[in-house]
Amino acid sequence: PAELAKLATLQQIVDRMGAALGSAPTQAIAPAQAAARAQPSAPSAGGTSAARLQQLMLDVVAEKTGYPVDMLDLSMDLEADLGVDSIKRVEILSAMQEQAPDLPEVDPAELAKLATLQQIVDRMGAALGSDAPSASPTATASAPSAPAAARYALRLEDAPPRGFALPGLMEAAHVAVTDEGTGVAAALVTRLRGHGLTASVAASDALPADADAVVFLGGLAEVAGPDDAFAIQRQAFLAAKHLAARDGAKAFVTVQDTGGAFGLGGVPRQRAWLGGLPGLVKTAAQEWVGVGLRAIDVARDGREADALAEALAAELLHGGDASRPGASGGGLEVALSAGGQRRTLVSFAEEAEPGAARLGPDDVVLASGGARGVTAATLVALARETKSRFALLGRTPLFDEPPSLASARTDADLKRALLAEAQAAGEKVSPAELGKRATAILRAREVRATLAAIEAAGGEARYVAADVSDRAALGAALQEVRAEWGAITAIVHGAGVLADKLIADKTPDQFDWVFDVKVGGLRHLLDATAADAPKAVVAFSSVAGRCGNRGQADYAMANETLNKVMQSLNARGVFARALGWGPWEGGMVTPALKAHFERLGVPLIRLEDGARMLVEELADGTGHVELVLGGEPRPEALASEGGAAAKGVRYEVLIDRHAFPAIDSHRVKGQPVLPAAMVLELFARAVEARRPDLVFARVDELRVLKGVVLEGYDGAGDRLFVELEQVSNGEGVTFAARLVDAEGRPRYAATCRAESSAPSPGAVPPAPAGLAPFEGTVYDGVALFHGDAFQVIVDRPSIGAEGLEARLVGGPARGWETDPAAHWATDPALVDGGLQLALLWTCHDEGGAALPTAIGSFRRFRAGLVEGDVRAVLRGREKKGDKSVSDVVFFDAEGAPIAELRGVEMHVLPGSRASSGARA
Repeated sequence: PAELAKLATLQQIVDRMGAALGSAPTQAIAPAQAAARAQPSAPSAGGTSAARLQQLMLDVVAEKTGYPVDMLDLSMDLEADLGVDSIKRVEILSAMQEQAPDLPEVDPAELAKLATLQQIVDRMGAALGSDAPSASPTATASAPSAPAAARYALRLEDAPPRGFALPGLMEAAHVAVTDEGTGVAAALVTRLRGHGLTASVAASDALPADADAVVFLGGLAEVAGPDDAFAIQRQAFLAAKHLAARDGAKAFVTVQDTGGAFGLGGVPRQRAWLGGLPGLVKTAAQEWVGVGLRAIDVARDGREADALAEALAAELLHGGDASRPGASGGGLEVALSAGGQRRTLVSFAEEAEPGAARLGPDDVVLASGGARGVTAATLVALARETKSRFALLGRTPLFDEPPSLASARTDADLKRALLAEAQAAGEKVSPAELGKRATAILRAREVRATLAAIEAAGGEARYVAADVSDRAALGAALQEVRAEWGAITAIVHGAGVLADKLIADKTPDQFDWVFDVKVGGLRHLLDATAADAPKAVVAFSSVAGRCGNRGQADYAMANETLNKVMQSLNARGVFARALGWGPWEGGMVTPALKAHFERLGVPLIRLEDGARMLVEELADGTGHVELVLGGEPRPEALASEGGAAAKGVRYEVLIDRHAFPAIDSHRVKGQPVLPAAMVLELFARAVEARRPDLVFARVDELRVLKGVVLEGYDGAGDRLFVELEQVSNGEGVTFAARLVDAEGRPRYAATCRAESSAPSPGAVPPAPAGLAPFEGTVYDGVALFHGDAFQVIVDRPSIGAEGLEARLVGGPARGWETDPAAHWATDPALVDGGLQLALLWTCHDEGGAALPTAIGSFRRFRAGLVEGDVRAVLRGREKKGDKSVSDVVFFDAEGAPIAELRGVEMHVLPGSRASSGARA
């Protein structure tokens, strides 16, 4: 259906369906030929033919739009000629597949590009004629059960950096960093170039043609008022369009300063109007494949440009993967405080707490978009509760309809009656014009019904025909309201429009229309009532703002802006709420759309439940400002259906002196070498990034294929990739893992395991017997070449033929906590200390130097760096010639196991024993 949704005319749809049947594009059916087909017919026993597709398309369109079938032509454009929006498309195409079950599924993205019904039919026909077998009409996929509608609030949670680069960034041919006017762009470009990237400062409205990655810094610019903020958000949209228009886009990042907390807790009032930028990124995540995406809110807090550039470079190069459990924006939103804390936004379920009523009979409620639709239903419920007075703003003109139309109650009835009147008058009217006339009558009826319902509920109501995006008209209209009722004491902003198109296809005018009604409308309402000082402001937002939504970048941005303006208002003492509605039953959600949401596991808000929610929120005492009402805010719930999650993933890590300073203490013959303990750390981080809902448990069968000499460590850095491929599932997940270099050569390989809970220690091997104090220097520069950051063996170990015991310290004692990439899944210093003990034991009798070549198993019982003294016990399994195998277990001060290394294989370096003596 989503592919078909891009087709514009009836003929395009028929051609597309006919192509699925294997037929050539068909001749368009003329209106006179179609006139006899007013009722849908049952599918033929022999399947769906090309002619049948044409007939079926016209029948379904007539049924779903109400246009008489003799007005329709397959060459008509769905949008321009028939006024069919994206929602009606889904309904039409779903009905087509219900009427013709043998129609195969067609790629939604492909169909969405077609304009006419004939194109769609041809494409469907081609799919029917393809070799791919069609699904049996009796087989249905099991849908996830939709949870009941609920209430979700928002909070910030710590999300320490994982050390991985933003996907795609390092592969970009040209990174354009937009000039925000304060020097951050130039400083950031310098840092990116220092890591080998081609980067330049660019004007946001003049991006280089070859730029395949954009870091949009407009959200850091000075903002004098909402107009500046609106212009910045529009520039961000156009920058995204620039990337969407080219093949091979690599990365897109927006950066803003709304307090380094995405407005939670309040933000200066003018900067709050910048708050929609993450909505663009979250929508791009649902439209684009293989593009690195991030929305960053960094607190300027008086810092110089260099400090901000440093924080941004660290995030882009070492921030990590976006995955985050419970992060309703998919973890794409990263909040960076001035103190260096990294957090992301997480939604959580919380019921409203009944509090004191805020509105009563003396209050005057100004409601935009409240005369029709779901907003009207909430206002009727509010009138029943408060008996307040309601001034309903709307664009619908009220007029007296002709008495001859009184009996035409449905859209289809109205269209037939209006057509008959036009024909009787000798007037030729197009389907689009007919639809406009019918819509105007139905909307006027709905307005009158809402006014009557509010009065019946005990409130007072009046309708004010004024467009919220027209400041002058709004101001004049409110003067009349005040003259009759007095000051405005509460605002409910529900006005909004849709113009669904992918970022690549959406025009600037469409963006402006959607943004102006939603965001400009709120601004005008607040400005027009500033002297009234309303005590309560409620903005009707959308779950699309929280999660993004395919085809709705403008709508997502607009609603996110509303969310942040409500945060700012609430912080200034006004009771302000942003209610992010999920889909409602009824209204625009047709039975076909309802089935679509059910397949995705998205609950629909029942009309009576949603109407009650506004009443509850106006009396709520929890203090949460940004809310999602309905289903759990999950980005995947709004994304297109179909497509299994990829089994394989790839994470890039940039190893340099700045991000991993401790490695400077791990040099062999002067060259920095990646420690095997750090490889275990990177594997653990990747597993946690891939499955944040599980716990990293262990690494098995680690093999050193070729050690990694870090040639770029002191300069631009070395690019390495952790590749994970899922090889089993169940209660936990097993991955095949590889570390590969920038040329794709494998360096390490292992099997990694994630489980639902941390592993429990197994049986501890008996302590080795016959130990004696180690004689000589531990860190002698031969067997143990390690510098200060890796010198974790404290005092002299006790060593013997069966093994050894030693007292160690972890990374904190050696300064590892200050590493910029410090989100430690393990304690690499401590683990390396265990490998150092294996080196000592291997070379104790005959001297020489050795390196680890394999590790049978590494298990972690405690996450992160380890404080305090650690007792390590090594027990040898074998020592023959130049090879040894041993096990190492680490214990804390209370004797509890911290981690273990099993089956550590060491090999003595050739020739090293000839140049050194025994160690004891």
